[in-house]
Formats: sequence, structure tokens, C-alpha cells
Amino acid sequence: MRRENEFRYLKLANILREQIHSGFIKPGEFLLSEHELCKHYGMSRSSVRKSLDQLLLEKLIIKKVGQGTIVSPDFVVEASPNKVLRIFATSPSHFYDICMPHVIDAFQKNNPGVEVKCMSFSAGDFWDSINTSIDLGLKPDLILLSDRQFYEVEDLEQYSDLQDKLGGSQEGIYPSLWKSFSDSGRLKALPVTFSTVYLAYNPELFQRHGVTEPSPFWTQDDFLEAAEQLTMDLNGDGINDVYGFSLASSLSRWPVIALQNGVNFKEVDSTEPILNTLEFIHDLLYKRRSAFLTPRNALNSEAFTREKAAMVLTTSIELAGWRHQTMPFTPKIAPLPFGKQKQTMLIANVLMLPKNSEEPELARAFLETAVNPEVQQQLSATTGFISVRKAINEATWSQLGLESLQIYDNSIEKSHFLHEIFEDASLVDELETEMTLFWTGMESAAEVTDRVKLILSRS
Repeated sequence: MRRENEFRYLKLANILREQIHSGFIKPGEFLLSEHELCKHYGMSRSSVRKSLDQLLLEKLIIKKVGQGTIVSPDFVVEASPNKVLRIFATSPSHFYDICMPHVIDAFQKNNPGVEVKCMSFSAGDFWDSINTSIDLGLKPDLILLSDRQFYEVEDLEQYSDLQDKLGGSQEGIYPSLWKSFSDSGRLKALPVTFSTVYLAYNPELFQRHGVTEPSPFWTQDDFLEAAEQLTMDLNGDGINDVYGFSLASSLSRWPVIALQNGVNFKEVDSTEPILNTLEFIHDLLYKRRSAFLTPRNALNSEAFTREKAAMVLTTSIELAGWRHQTMPFTPKIAPLPFGKQKQTMLIANVLMLPKNSEEPELARAFLETAVNPEVQQQLSATTGFISVRKAINEATWSQLGLESLQIYDNSIEKSHFLHEIFEDASLVDELETEMTLFWTGMESAAEVTDRVKLILSRS
């Protein structure tokens, strides 16, 4: 936990340092308040204060009592004598933190006279920050973002068609990834990593309490039994302190259960699959009490990494971030057991090239580096991220592992990004609002099913 807190405050210090050195926050200008920094970057006040203290030691900022914190008026933004490739990135991003340094190193080996300058912006106001930066004269040559942020792009015409620029570098990438980030057949964003949403478990908890680990053929009943056996009151105070399963109410997680139960989010012609899904969730949470609920604005990291939950729906991107912060065990992957339909959800990190980039050729070279087979192999081997190249995954993972990830052979084609499930983004907020009482247990599956079906029928 201590290392995780240190990682967080150093990460924020790096973000603010990047913004100061790039000129995004100019000498004499105020930083966001401590409260706003906590909110934007999802950090505690103590972590924010440690970050500011670090920048204070570096004489980059000055604290003005009763007013706030400003960039030191004496700080001078130095112009680089080299060519500069400027990359804007979303924050938080495990790919940026863990993989981007490897990609930059590989790029600079072939482009030694080029300086790569990265600047991170909070996901909460990502596009507003980018537009502000452009207004200040700082234009990105590349933008690193999530699949969900790609869906928020208002005008894809402002971004280059990458298929023409990559010169065959994209060959070997999963075709379904290619299609998901294309517009009218034109590739607008290059996937650099992706993941299915899958089930991870703590094998040490299973072994410690004599519970049989998941097999390749385990069923929904096997899952329910294991979740019950691993829900325990270890300290005898009458309150469970370990649960079999951690479930997030976020739409980036629980729809996996719906997909496996046959819910077709685009053509809803029956309430039965929806009802079965919601009854299964309520049964886990409130009847069997073998799962606990994580709020939709937070995922599952602390409970799982601290061995308070035995199983969790996660991704390779999220899991790599947890490993980076140290876990006392090595998670394993189990086949999804929730239903007969072998479907799941997808997430990805992608790079986009704005048409107004001042270094389009360098940007193109960086894109080619990011998906270069040797670079992708290194990232897969050293970080645990899934490659966008099918051949690399097949060489890295066993068939059982690929099947559990649901990327064996062509099974990835049955999985979907959130923006493919909900083409109308407004339905996401509407559905989350409509299900609020359901998640608290105060409204039954039967009561909410018809309203959920009505919302989905408009997708």
C-alpha cells in the first residue's frame, strides 16, 4: 500500500512537471487547487501535497499563502535544439506508465536526434485540456487515448487516415480491432494494446481454504459454489471480511454477464435474458451474499490486490497496473462461467494523428514503432499486456490461456467495445441512472427489467 501511494504522488508530480516544462502552465500562473487536483486525478489530499512538495523542492512552484500555488515566475521554458515529437496522453493510463517508455526507447534508437515530449491530461477533462493546449500554441503530433475517449471525438475528419500512412505495418493486427477504430473504411486510430474483460482469481486464497480452482470446463454452478466457499468472516466479528467475488456496477464490467446470458444490446427482442442476468446478479449480491459491490466510478483494485476478494472481472491493462504496484500473489485467469454465449467486452489504448501535426513523418514513424512486432513482443513478454498482433499472442499464451481470454482462433470477433454495444452514448448515463435502486438491492430484477429493455430498445 505504501509503494502504491508513493507511485501515485510521483506520477502526479511527473504530470505537473510535464505541463510546466512544456509551457502549458506558464510562469506566474496558478495550478489547480489541492481540492481540484484530488478530484481530477483521483488522489488523496496527502498524495497531492507530497507531489507539490516535490515540485517545491525543485523550485518549479511557489506556494502563496491564502491564494494557492503558482509556477515560479523565474522558470524559463527552454526551447529544444532537437526536433520534437509531442504526444498528449490520457491520465490515468497503465499503458502510458508502463509501456510508453519502452516504445519511446525503441523509437529513439532509430531517431536519435528527436526529443519525445509527453504531456498527460486528466481523463475527466481530457478534450477540454487538449483544446486549451492548442489555443496556447501547443499542438499534439499524436494523442494516446482509450477506446471510450475515441468514441467521444466530435470530428474524426480532423485526424489522419492511418491506413495510408502505415505502409503495411498494420498487417497481422486483429481485423476486428482494425474495424472498431475505422470510419467509413478509414483507420482513424491505431490500437497499440487491447484486452478482453475476463475473470481473474487469487489461487492462494483457493488453496488456503481448500477450494477447488477453476477448471477449463467449470460452470455457473461451480462459480457460485466457489464464491460461497470463499466468502468468510475471518476475525469472528460477525461481518464478512473476504468475499468470493468483487463486482463493479460500471457498464465497463457487468454487461459481460449479460452478453454471456444472451442479451443482445442492439436488438432486444426478449426480456428473459435481461431478467436472467439481473436475477443472477441480485442472487450473488443479496441472497447468497457471496459478492460485494464496487461503485461504478471505481473498479476493483484494492479489494482484489489486498486479498479481500477471491475473483474479479478485470483486463490485462488493469492487471498490469496492479502488478506494477506490487501484489502479494500472482493472479490466474479462469474461463468466464456466466452463461452459454462465449462473448465478452473489449477495451483498448489507441494512438491518433491530428491532421495539423507539425511533425507528421515523425508521428508516422512512432506509430510504426508502437506496433512493430519486436516492440509488441517485448511489451507482451515483460509487462503482461496483450499484443494487438495475433501471432505474438499465440506464441506467448497457451491455448487454454487464449481460450480463457476469449481470443483463441477468431473468438475475439464475438466480443465488443462499449461504444459498439451502446452506439448512443447518452444511453449509458440513462441506464446507469435507471439501475441505481437495483444496485442497492431496493428494487428487484423483475421491477427494473422492463425499463432496462425499453432503454436498450432505443440503442
